[in-house]
Amino acid sequence: MKEPAAGGPAATRLLRTMLSAVPSACAGVSLAARHAFELYHPKAAPPGRTPAEKGMPVRDLRVTTTRDRVELKGWVVPGTGPHTVVICHGMGRTRSSVLGHIKLLHEAGYHVVAYDMRNHGESGREGRYGSMSDRYTSDLADVIAAVQTDPELNQGALALVSFSFSTWVALHVLGRLSTPVAAVICDSGPMDNTKAGLWHFARLRRSALPARLRDGVGFAVYRRFFAWFCLHMLAVRNWPPRLDGVSTRLMFIAGGEDPVVPAEQVLSVAARYPRAERWTAPHALHMNALRFDADEYRTRVLGFLADAFTAATGTSASKEAFDRG
Repeated sequence: MKEPAAGGPAATRLLRTMLSAVPSACAGVSLAARHAFELYHPKAAPPGRTPAEKGMPVRDLRVTTTRDRVELKGWVVPGTGPHTVVICHGMGRTRSSVLGHIKLLHEAGYHVVAYDMRNHGESGREGRYGSMSDRYTSDLADVIAAVQTDPELNQGALALVSFSFSTWVALHVLGRLSTPVAAVICDSGPMDNTKAGLWHFARLRRSALPARLRDGVGFAVYRRFFAWFCLHMLAVRNWPPRLDGVSTRLMFIAGGEDPVVPAEQVLSVAARYPRAERWTAPHALHMNALRFDADEYRTRVLGFLADAFTAATGTSASKEAFDRG
């Protein structure tokens, strides 16, 4: 009796299936690496609108980073009171994307500083692959140091308003500052479970991927390696950061309809800080609560900042403007 060939038809089919998946798997790894790099190094966008086009006074701010000499470009929009708010835009955007927030804060009497993060807008670009969390955090510390030594901006207290990715940076920077800031507002972020969030981002990209990477082995490989490359490049430690002894007041804003960073992810981080204020803007998507829940956003944000500045200094130059508003 003739013995069957080793492995038989089933093994042959399995081998063929595995071999046919190799090109998709390789393509998934390659594209995941490229997209992870582009997350921290997005393609250059054309120049956007400026505060001057919105009728606001403005002057340029330039900061050279202490870590690696990258030039950051920003705006200073002077206010009528002593306090300053630094705005950090979201990943893949520029300072032009926060013009509405600049106007809101300027009209409340605050000096406002908005800058392009490294690899964004008009700021300098680099091709670094690692320690991105530390780079962006160090950059924000450098911007804060520039504000604290600026003759016009160092007359009062300082607060930070951050969006999406920059909310991670705004929380991490608190552990680096010798002088605490009065308040940090985290809008549309951060995520509590970063890995799960990156898997979610991969799913949001799914329909735009090449056909062979939208399902099966190709997508599974792409999603896993996209998260792995992003986390490896980010190299974040101690998340969420311990803020024991930090007097900075915190406020977390989640979008009730946010498809990018679900509200439960933001509120889970907020729960780590029992004294933090938290609010879910019911109609907001990602980073646009000022548009979709405008009145309540204005009331909550300006009220929070006025209280934080009062607690930090005993006075609030914008409180009168807020009460009139």
